Amino acid sequence: MVVAILPAAGKGERLGGSLPKQFLDLKGIPLLVRTLLAFEKAPQIDGIIIATHPLYLEHTENLIKSFNLRKVLKIVEGGTTRQRSVYQAVKIAPLETEVFLVHDAVRPFVPESLIKRVIEATRSYGASVPAIPVRDTLNLVKDHLVKANVPRENLFHIQTPQGIKANLLKTCLDEAIARGLEFTDESSLLTYFGHPVYVVEGSWLNFKITFKEDLILAEKLIDCKIETLF
Repeated sequence: MVVAILPAAGKGERLGGSLPKQFLDLKGIPLLVRTLLAFEKAPQIDGIIIATHPLYLEHTENLIKSFNLRKVLKIVEGGTTRQRSVYQAVKIAPLETEVFLVHDAVRPFVPESLIKRVIEATRSYGASVPAIPVRDTLNLVKDHLVKANVPRENLFHIQTPQGIKANLLKTCLDEAIARGLEFTDESSLLTYFGHPVYVVEGSWLNFKITFKEDLILAEKLIDCKIETLF
């Protein structure tokens, strides 16, 4: 069984607005719902768990009902960090779960082919993440001055969904929580505890909506019928 976890308990303050960014309207459909639809439509996904802010539990439940999202198994109260939210979701996941995919709630343009690649690599290697190579020149800057060039040959932008075998993720999360350690994503968590993480090809369309410019770009992609680009 493959279960997708969407941590959606953040405030998303950089985008402004009266609602956290995951609930903002994106061409008539809330951003969170657009992301959920990508996993709802993917035949490789058996179930979805959402970890949301306690103030938005009812709001999230209403969205699931309104858009008839049948693969959502549970909605759980998220934590103060991504790691805590994922931990809450893992604890209530079905016992038969073999693979978890943890995906940012604000990456709505994740292609099914990418989901499939991550799942296949996770089954083979235990953990897998999608990544895209850094394209721009990188410089070390201090006090508004360029100090040094940073070689980019082996540098990648890590994306989601990040796939991990269920028992491995549970073990690492338990250990991190017990030690009071906090990690920003699952690849960092596993790497810290010495578990290899296999990298698969990501997608330039699978970007995270963080700033207002990202939202504008997302709207334009929808106007261009983004699904034809997958």
